Amino acid sequence: MSEPLHYSDASKSVAILCAQPVRAKQFEELALACGCRVASIDTGADYLLTDISSNPDRAGEECSEIADYLNRYGAEALVWIGMDQLESVYAALPPERCHWLVDADDALAVPILARANRRGDMDQLHDRSRDAEYGALHKISDDLADFARTLARIAEQDDGSGSSVRDKPVSFRPAPSGMFEPLVPAADTARAPTAARIRELIKLRRLRDQHFPPDLFADPAWDILLDLYAANLEGKSVSVSSLCIAAAVPPTTALRWITTMTEHGALVRKQDPQDARRVFIGLSQDSEERLAAYFGSASTRGGFPI
Repeated sequence: MSEPLHYSDASKSVAILCAQPVRAKQFEELALACGCRVASIDTGADYLLTDISSNPDRAGEECSEIADYLNRYGAEALVWIGMDQLESVYAALPPERCHWLVDADDALAVPILARANRRGDMDQLHDRSRDAEYGALHKISDDLADFARTLARIAEQDDGSGSSVRDKPVSFRPAPSGMFEPLVPAADTARAPTAARIRELIKLRRLRDQHFPPDLFADPAWDILLDLYAANLEGKSVSVSSLCIAAAVPPTTALRWITTMTEHGALVRKQDPQDARRVFIGLSQDSEERLAAYFGSASTRGGFPI
């Protein structure tokens, strides 16, 4: 890890909500290493660090405390969580104010906190400009990838094995400008594919990953849209955890994309009518129309691009 940043009165403040003293101490060290000021949980802070996965029995109570804190102080939260708790926690907390770290190492939080401290405002992922927001998202993804590569090199040197078997960091290409502008219908959708055909395309994309480096096609947005489009044609609902798997990237990355795409109107959150502790993710009407138009146009040209 690089040298700790020296912080000033302008540094971002961090509060810690964690029942385990050892874990709370780790959070404090992490915040200081990123140049943040550690504030009391009883006062307002810019960021809240909390580890729900470390105490699963209190998950419901902790979620209530976290949501109350975020609403009271207008803060954002870095939430460490296990994959098995994703459904209930994602439904209980405001996703636009959370940075999810699913089964993740603390190192993944470093670029988020460090970059926030270098900016004059809190909106590192929530800039009012759409292009600026996506630019920030991709920049953080690149920061995470660079940091993970550095850690991997250090680990390889330490164990002396020279093994190349490790999780491959993922970076992203910027989404096309105007990706979520209002749809201008221009294609005949009568020849739109069936759900079975979309599922076959998804299988082909995964087959492609077996022959090329995964980070060559690392942007998960298309995988997310394809899975939701197929589910829509099948009349099925898609849970958050299921969509994270379909995105074919680490769940921490998938959640970041799901949240951003939802904020921009490409996706919508739907409460599970049978279980208030779970939400479904679906396509917005605009995205559904875009996909139907896209596949309708592709079919008239004799094929369906992967």
